[in-house]
Amino acid sequence: MDYSAMIDNVHGIACIVSLRRAEDGNDTITITAANRNYLASVNKQDEEFIPNRPYTYYIYPDPNFEVLTRNCINEHKIEHQYVNAARYGAWLDFYMIPLEDDADGNGYSLFSYEMSPMSDSEKLIDISAATAYMVLKTCIKLRENDDFISNFDSVVKDIRSQCESEGCSIILINNEENRIDTIFYDNTDNFAPDKNDVFLKPEFYDIVINWEKIMEGTNCFIITNDEELNAVKLKDPAWYESLIISRIKSLVLYPLRTNNILYGYILASNFNSDKTSFIREIMELNSFILSAEVENYRMRKKLEMIGITDMLTGVLNRNAMSKKIDELISDEHSGKKGIGIVFIDVNGLKTVNDLIGHNEGDEILKNVASKIRSVYTGNNIYRAGGDEFLVIIDDMDKDRFSSLFDKLRSLSRVKGEPAFAIGAYYDDTGMDINRIMHIADKNMYRDKADYYETNPDADRRTSF
Repeated sequence: MDYSAMIDNVHGIACIVSLRRAEDGNDTITITAANRNYLASVNKQDEEFIPNRPYTYYIYPDPNFEVLTRNCINEHKIEHQYVNAARYGAWLDFYMIPLEDDADGNGYSLFSYEMSPMSDSEKLIDISAATAYMVLKTCIKLRENDDFISNFDSVVKDIRSQCESEGCSIILINNEENRIDTIFYDNTDNFAPDKNDVFLKPEFYDIVINWEKIMEGTNCFIITNDEELNAVKLKDPAWYESLIISRIKSLVLYPLRTNNILYGYILASNFNSDKTSFIREIMELNSFILSAEVENYRMRKKLEMIGITDMLTGVLNRNAMSKKIDELISDEHSGKKGIGIVFIDVNGLKTVNDLIGHNEGDEILKNVASKIRSVYTGNNIYRAGGDEFLVIIDDMDKDRFSSLFDKLRSLSRVKGEPAFAIGAYYDDTGMDINRIMHIADKNMYRDKADYYETNPDADRRTSF
């Protein structure tokens, strides 16, 4: 059938997609006819149109487009999706309508779409009642309480059920620290991750960061048969091995992305392939909702961290210190574990600020904070005042506490570098936290006096 005249009469962007069937089963997808608007949309308006060129002549290879084309033509059903076409920086609202096969057995569909740079909420909610119910359920689960972790644990169970899949995961990544932040996972009783699989190991991050390249700018990646599974082997052998070890036969993967920031992925494995279109719709909307939720959560955490962080040195500030002390005072179990306090006081900071300048004084503070961080973890270190730091330890024994204190002492009087006085005290008998702090502070001032006694040439007002 000659579709040229037909397609020219279609308003908007439209083309005829053909599934060219071969006896060996290696069918190809081509563009049989296209109107001017379609050719303009793919920047081919100045070329002579040649029928049945591979579709990849016009757009990038897209496994998802291929799956939809085969479903539409082979199943003779209309496909409609509203998706985030990340590669093109636009949202794509498209229809794929099956047409009659020709005498040679080749299949055809009418493909038409609209593109817009921003998402349209009206189109996002233009979904079936079943999809609306499931997505609404997800939204409610995310608002059950303020516990982000428990909410996502609950949501991942629902999504697995919605997809009728054997396993479902929400994977959040931390690209600043090159690691996976959190994996939320749910599976059927007979589909637990294999112990030899890299899935729950740190090195899985190396596989996850490669997914963006594998997806090639599309909004999702899908595996529905052995051919598509084997294609992964060429792109990422390590991931392919992981899929084989964990007995993955089908998979749908969506990125969690907002404002071009990638937060992670959501995936369902071994899903009900008879409901592929429905599952894609569910996953598309869930990824949209979860992306916004993750962004809001991380923004809240960032603001909270700003509120408790000393912006000059990067350690925790006095507000965080007061909160930690209050927690230790109110903790009924504080007497059953050891608490160690370390006081640090920078020598001569005021004189440096007055005579050389605050910029030099700030560099000294950052230098001392860096030395403290090289010994203790960041969530134990507080800037108590202008030239004072405090370390609070409630998670180690006395020997370990003493060892770390000795290490910090070795850094406190390095020739040519800022000097600082230190004092510490550790108690595991249930002593009041304020008493522990008082003794540690007293020991620090004793160390300061000792420094000037053993360094009589050192001006008390200077830091060297």
